[in-house]
Amino acid sequence: MHKITNPHDKFFKEVMSHIEIVRDFLMQYLPPEKARHLDFETLSAEKDSHIGEDLRELFSDLIFRVKLRNEETDAYVLFEHKGAIDKPVGLQLLKYMTAIWGKALSLDPSSPLPIIIPIVFYHGNRKWTISTDFDGLFETGKEHYGAYRRQIPSYEYLLYDFSSTKHEPIRGTKKLRIFLGITRAIFEEEKEVFIETVLDAMKAFDELRGTVGNEEYFEAYIRYLFYARTDLEQEELKERIKTVSLERSEKMLTIAEKLLQEGMEKGMEKGMKKGMEKGMEKGLAKGIIKGREEGREEGREELLWKQITKKFPQIPQRYYEKLKALTIDQLDTLGLDLIDMRSEEELKRHLPI
Repeated sequence: MHKITNPHDKFFKEVMSHIEIVRDFLMQYLPPEKARHLDFETLSAEKDSHIGEDLRELFSDLIFRVKLRNEETDAYVLFEHKGAIDKPVGLQLLKYMTAIWGKALSLDPSSPLPIIIPIVFYHGNRKWTISTDFDGLFETGKEHYGAYRRQIPSYEYLLYDFSSTKHEPIRGTKKLRIFLGITRAIFEEEKEVFIETVLDAMKAFDELRGTVGNEEYFEAYIRYLFYARTDLEQEELKERIKTVSLERSEKMLTIAEKLLQEGMEKGMEKGMKKGMEKGMEKGLAKGIIKGREEGREEGREELLWKQITKKFPQIPQRYYEKLKALTIDQLDTLGLDLIDMRSEEELKRHLPI
């Protein structure tokens, strides 16, 4: 199974590409005083049409257009997904909103700017603790702040923190409840609670059999489980799913085998390419052998990095480059020591910057 850098973000985007799930989410979770002004039947995805090339890499989440009720005016809903607490998200959203407004003005300078509803969808492993007000990025407690307050932009994004709602009922259609259920349970430390969430989803997928996109949604769900949870045993999960759905159990196994094959092929392809490039002067045969060896080594690096990020979710990506520089013996030592590590500082002693 090859490494996915951010499985949470990938799954979020896959699910939220289904307009009926987005519509249901907004109808269920937007504050009533905001929802009543929106004609949800007109909701449509905008993709990246309002982002210039200079912003395309910074902003990769979702924009939707919706008409205001009894008016010809459009509003926009902007989703930003976060798997970790990110204080500057207010500034990120503001950049995105100004890009949308700039595009609107370029099309019709005489029209008023459209309303944008910025939403942060968060499901990290700890509660979101920072202010949702943009002015939370400033030193509002200082004496000088009051004198300049009107010169500082002010807005508030809507936050949906699914790390702190474990005991609240989930609302919406089956498809939305499947998504929010696993979103809320993915970091669950009690494995049995996590498995029960998965079993509930399997029942729902069975009930949705034959509906448009159900099997694609199911495959995305299973892929997310295996990419995001390193403690899942394929055989155990198959047997547990079998207790509620033999069909889902068999399909899960097929997807798991496909993931394993993809990972093996990707690792072999990368390793052989590197080895062949290095071994051209010594002959094609030696290059292929070297490639296979590097493929196995790269697979070990990716697996160890996945275990590290599971234990220390906030570890910076730059440490992965240090990890790739370690020898096989050093990787083995780190893998053994990782079991007993309690802090990132212990890990960084193995990966000095």
